[in-house]
Amino acid sequence: MAVFRLTRRRLLVGAAGGLVVAGATGLWLGVNTLADRRYRRPVVRDVAFAPNVYLAIEPDGSVVIWVTRSEMGQGVATALPMLVAEELDADWSRVRVEQAAAQGRYDYGRLFTAASSSVPSLWTELRRAGAVARSMLIDAAARRWGVAPANCETRAGTVRHGPHGRVLGYGELANEAALSRVPLRVELKPRWAFTLIGKPVPRLDTAGKVTGQARYGLDVRVPGMRHAVLARAPTAGARLVSLDDSAARQVAGVERVIRLDDTVAVVASGSYAALRGRAALAIEWAAGPDEPVSDALIDAALVAALGGDSFGVAVDRGDLEAQALGAAHTLVAEYRTDYVAHACMEPMNCTARVGNGSCEIWVPTQDPEGARSAAAALTGLDPVQITVHVTQLGGGFGRRASQDFVVEAVRLARELDGPVQLLWSREDDFRHGEHRPASQHRLEAALDDAGMPIGWRHRVVTTQAGQSQPSAVDLGDTLGAGDLPYAGIAAVRAEWAAARVPVPTRIWRSVGHSFNTFATEAFVDEIAGLRGADPLEFRARLLVDSPRLAACLARVREASGWAQALADGRFLGVACGRCMGAFAAVVVRLAVDGDPRLVDSIWCAVDCGIVVNPDIAAAQLEGGLLFGYSAAIGERLSFQDGRVRETNFDGYRLARLPDTPAVHVMLIDSAEYPSGLGEAGVPLVAPALANALFRRDGTRRRTLPLHERSD
Repeated sequence: MAVFRLTRRRLLVGAAGGLVVAGATGLWLGVNTLADRRYRRPVVRDVAFAPNVYLAIEPDGSVVIWVTRSEMGQGVATALPMLVAEELDADWSRVRVEQAAAQGRYDYGRLFTAASSSVPSLWTELRRAGAVARSMLIDAAARRWGVAPANCETRAGTVRHGPHGRVLGYGELANEAALSRVPLRVELKPRWAFTLIGKPVPRLDTAGKVTGQARYGLDVRVPGMRHAVLARAPTAGARLVSLDDSAARQVAGVERVIRLDDTVAVVASGSYAALRGRAALAIEWAAGPDEPVSDALIDAALVAALGGDSFGVAVDRGDLEAQALGAAHTLVAEYRTDYVAHACMEPMNCTARVGNGSCEIWVPTQDPEGARSAAAALTGLDPVQITVHVTQLGGGFGRRASQDFVVEAVRLARELDGPVQLLWSREDDFRHGEHRPASQHRLEAALDDAGMPIGWRHRVVTTQAGQSQPSAVDLGDTLGAGDLPYAGIAAVRAEWAAARVPVPTRIWRSVGHSFNTFATEAFVDEIAGLRGADPLEFRARLLVDSPRLAACLARVREASGWAQALADGRFLGVACGRCMGAFAAVVVRLAVDGDPRLVDSIWCAVDCGIVVNPDIAAAQLEGGLLFGYSAAIGERLSFQDGRVRETNFDGYRLARLPDTPAVHVMLIDSAEYPSGLGEAGVPLVAPALANALFRRDGTRRRTLPLHERSD
């Protein structure tokens, strides 16, 4: 069972009653018993009934729910309101969603969106928020009718008194409910009583996207706003020597050219004029002190770090030395993955306004609190003077957890009298963005007489732009390396070291799992191959203490027709694991001759605990599987003379429609605590595909992407 702990307490104040609701790990406390008052935050909304920061009920009965995670296509703007509405017994057709802003007025707790954590981290808290409001509405209705609250029930936005057939809508009760006592404790519904959770409810944001009304970062328009782009150093450490902006100033619409240390901003009335103005700049750059980044330099840095002694230990379970001494055989293999771009459809952007003792930011971000902190550090303002409005995100995948584009926009806004929207072109993000690191792996397995692994050592090296200390293990970069699902292996050690390469890196969808799972699951297949074992059955034997993952493996075995397909000469590959709390198994099948696709089908079975919305869950898995497939077959950033070669989608090999296989998703019914789904299938496709290719031609693929490198 996945266990998630809330890291902050939420304090919620009734709009009229003056009581605080503290959501931590089980108790709902009144203000008189609140031990730590520093978390107190009043809830003042222009509505009759706002029992906590997550919801409000208007006099017409409509329910407003504030979403505290970023919507980037994963469906949280529907799934999270479903949690509130379930316990509130709201009329779903009357629910409206608002995006929570990072500001001092309300304490929403953590707003960070990453690691498939939105539903797990808020599963209990949002349900309690709805249950508290429901209890207060029942109390208001019972007072009006002069009956016991226990004799009232709620259904579809109404409170009912069965014996006399009386019904009151939530809107009719809003004013009185605001005067109700905040309950110290509430009882949440058991799973069997759910009427909304578990149902394929249509997404609330679909209409806005279809009609073009959904607002992304680049849709932001603020009165007096200007547009800007930056000319940045072409290589790491390069310095600006001279600037001639005379031609840029002649471009229609260009208003100003501003030098900011080793960057140059072109400010204009529109983004097209700003881009044209930047293209007209004449800039001379002096090279930085370090050797320019190239594929050869990256290779050398990874190999040197893997052969060095600067490793820190991330996981050390069992007596590896003893298992190695008792081994009948040893298997060693090395794996490699290249830099990969996030390739978000919406380029990075941020709109900012600074002045009059405040700062206001509009940005598609995964970390609005981080944006507020970055702006505070830059402007010297108190964070309470800064508001971050979160727009919808045209893709995130970890890239929008960074603050580089926010810092640039705020810095530029300080120079201007009025708001400015900073645009990164797609080429900017490929050239100057933060990418998934390259990695090198050495895996060693100690095998017993039967060829079963009894000891396992995984050395992980990832590229980092800064200096690293051996003891400061990057635990994100070791995810999937030491946390193996195979309890049948008696001793496991995972170690990590950094290879210093001046290319900025950032978490990428599924974090360390994306490269470590490729190495571990391909290596498991190599071990199975040594003993001539069926790789799927071999994994099942090792899953001695993971019945949920074993069930996923059995499900894809059945759905893919594994045994019969192999008997018929079809080439299949398998991989399984646990990622961000979800258990998943994947089987891929290679296409037959004459099919232009490399793979014709992908099967994925997942146990993610209780599923909030099966349609959204299936879409998340389908998107994640294709995301992982695209990276596996061709995505790679290469470097020459300090620069990224691939600067747009014409040179960066994303999977196209003709490449796309059929995807079959199976959600295993589970009553366990829910986990996220956006990353569960991403890391499994690459090893499953590499394993299928081996079955076809007998060649082990140990490098991602799986196509041949051209250099």
